[in-house]
Amino acid sequence: MKILSYTTLGRLLLLVLTASCCLLSCKEEYNHTVDVANPVVVSFNPVSGIEEISVNSNLVLTFDEHVKKGTGNIIIKGESSTKTIDVASEAVVIGEDARVVTIKPGELESDEQYTVTLDPGTLTDLLGNKFMGSNAAAPWTFTTAGTSGPMVLSLLPANGSKDGSLFKLELNFLAAVSKGAGNIAIYGANNSKVAEVSVASAAVMFQNTKVVVNLGTPLAFATAYYVTIDNGAILDAAGKKFKGFKGSTEWSFTTTSGSGSDLIVHLPLDQDLTDGSGNKFDASNGSTASAQVEFINDPVRGKVASFVAGSYAVLPKHNLLRPSLTQDFSFNIWMKLPGIGSDPALFSNSDWDSGGNPGLVLCTDGGATYAGPGSTERGWIVKVAGGGGRMDWRAGQMAPQAPALSDNKWHMVTVVFNQKTKILHVFIDGVEYNQATNALSYNLNTLLGPWWDAAKDYPFTIWEDGTGKYNAGDDTRKNLAGFVDDIRIYNKALTPQEVTALFKN
Repeated sequence: MKILSYTTLGRLLLLVLTASCCLLSCKEEYNHTVDVANPVVVSFNPVSGIEEISVNSNLVLTFDEHVKKGTGNIIIKGESSTKTIDVASEAVVIGEDARVVTIKPGELESDEQYTVTLDPGTLTDLLGNKFMGSNAAAPWTFTTAGTSGPMVLSLLPANGSKDGSLFKLELNFLAAVSKGAGNIAIYGANNSKVAEVSVASAAVMFQNTKVVVNLGTPLAFATAYYVTIDNGAILDAAGKKFKGFKGSTEWSFTTTSGSGSDLIVHLPLDQDLTDGSGNKFDASNGSTASAQVEFINDPVRGKVASFVAGSYAVLPKHNLLRPSLTQDFSFNIWMKLPGIGSDPALFSNSDWDSGGNPGLVLCTDGGATYAGPGSTERGWIVKVAGGGGRMDWRAGQMAPQAPALSDNKWHMVTVVFNQKTKILHVFIDGVEYNQATNALSYNLNTLLGPWWDAAKDYPFTIWEDGTGKYNAGDDTRKNLAGFVDDIRIYNKALTPQEVTALFKN
């Protein structure tokens, strides 16, 4: 056997080590890759779009890899203020977990929506790859909680009420409020939206500390609803936002089940325009603030409504107040009128600019000179038109002539539409007056369509025509002033005995 020398063994070992190093070096070079990906945010805190964030909240971003500070600014922009933070400042902190970046903006404004933007390069990964900044398509936004702002004192209907109105909502605040921006929405069964009103619309009325929302379409009887109000739809005097209502429990109610009788509307007119029938068909002032309906004590009738010149009241719109050709209908009104010329409307759902317009008008006509039997004027009129047909009941043409209505004395006027007999009955002080020789004064077959304006849908109006403009458009009519009491509307034909009973009461 041949034995190698120590020198030869050393040379062989050196060759093996050299080859191994070469192999290892080549393998390492083959597996090496360069990181060129930009860091990406995997979560925001607070979550984008959230509301009610504390004004002292920190803002936290979590990345998909470790990051370090670069150069640039972080901008926190609100509706009334903006904060700009240099990323190099102590207000920006990278945590022990270098994926987490905390921004400390200090105290923010309350009731404010903020948007956070970061300049490209404000943060980089450890190899210097830049965070590319905010995504304009998906901005980081949040809204701070209110530490002040309007405070609600009461709601109508009250939260949880079982007797809500079909026609309006009302909020009362501690101090005066004004319109902001946003919507008020009403939801019914299965969270279905049944109405939405922009606070900017005329349907939302601000009256110092009160907000009244008038609904274009009435709600249903005996039905559960809830209301939402956008944050900022209502503002206080300093511009602070009312935080609104978000869920189904903050303002929920059930509407009234209704009167359950033939009495649709009953306005006692003792101290306001509230309906006492159970249907909550409250009337509302339709005139300007300088000509509102007033309430006084009358020596004969007690508490009554005083309709000063230019004032009038409007009943809500509802199918029960849209009479059809087949619907029995009656109304009963107490009035005390001065003598006045022309033909001012007293109760109407029609445009009285033309007698052919659909609907009803109760008005005086030559009331300043009509004194009842023996007079030559018409005195007062009940006009009804529908579908092109027209009826005219005129006090001065009845046989015998009906008493005067405009003599500065209290009178009760009752008008009855009996669709079974197709006869119009008109009473004053419980006594009926008719003109048997003139079918156009009483025969309901004269009407060829419903006696309300389907195109204009004018409401029943007290002390004006349905448009609210007829009396106001004439120098004589606009001065009409007088008193009204105890208005009742029925979806039945009152009998003579029932009319007598109303007069005696």
